[in-house]
Amino acid sequence: TKNFATRLSDIAAAGFKYIEITIHDSYGIRSMTDDEAKTKLTQRMNSVKAVGLTVWSIHLPFEDATWTNIAGKETVRVQSVNNIMRVLRLCVECFPECKNYVLHASKGVVSSRSESVNQARKSLKEMVPVATQLGVRLCVENLVGSLCYYYEELHNTITGIDNTWVTYDIGHANCKGYDVVEFLEALGTKLGTVHIHDTIYKSGNDDHQLVGNGDIATKNRAWGEVYKTMLTKNRYRGVFMFEPKDDQKAEEVMRRFNEVVLESYNNLNK
Repeated sequence: TKNFATRLSDIAAAGFKYIEITIHDSYGIRSMTDDEAKTKLTQRMNSVKAVGLTVWSIHLPFEDATWTNIAGKETVRVQSVNNIMRVLRLCVECFPECKNYVLHASKGVVSSRSESVNQARKSLKEMVPVATQLGVRLCVENLVGSLCYYYEELHNTITGIDNTWVTYDIGHANCKGYDVVEFLEALGTKLGTVHIHDTIYKSGNDDHQLVGNGDIATKNRAWGEVYKTMLTKNRYRGVFMFEPKDDQKAEEVMRRFNEVVLESYNNLNK
């Protein structure tokens, strides 16, 4: 669409090299044939290439975040897994350079949390072999108010399942009240990708502020310490992926990275 192409141009002009794309119901893929869906996704890929960007990660549909068997409905879990795997296969074909796929574990927790973790593991054991065969990896995100809101749930969901990684959303961790660096350190080398935005400590409000507009650096740790931890403790060599609100300009997001994150990081290393 025109808005998508314009947004891509703004992102590239601001100096970014990589993006994450979210596949949601507005794409209409659920009601399309595979060929129709491939046409739609290929158009998106062509728009990305046209401005010189690379797709680092793809967010799998929020609408299918019911693979944790909410309320004990096995048919819902199975259908969710099938829907996600269909989108995964289509995206791997249309975005061959993308190796990271972000997963939301639920849209809320209706079942007991422990049972939801059990069902999440059941689903991952079905999905991960498919992702591995396709040469990509699934990265489960720490959420707000849903499954994997707590570090222990995230840990228990992925532990022991090969090729299962974490999408670390620092804003989510902060508004839950975690020490954002301790959370990172606990993840170790399971850090697959990141979502960077600012929030208010213990607020529960996932409002995706520009870096520096929330209080991660005042109630938690300096942004430079966050960045350094990713590079050293997590041995992360991936993309520092910002997740701004739609009305935030790409040039301002980049300016905040340089002035807030990099400046703080460089001060730590003087």
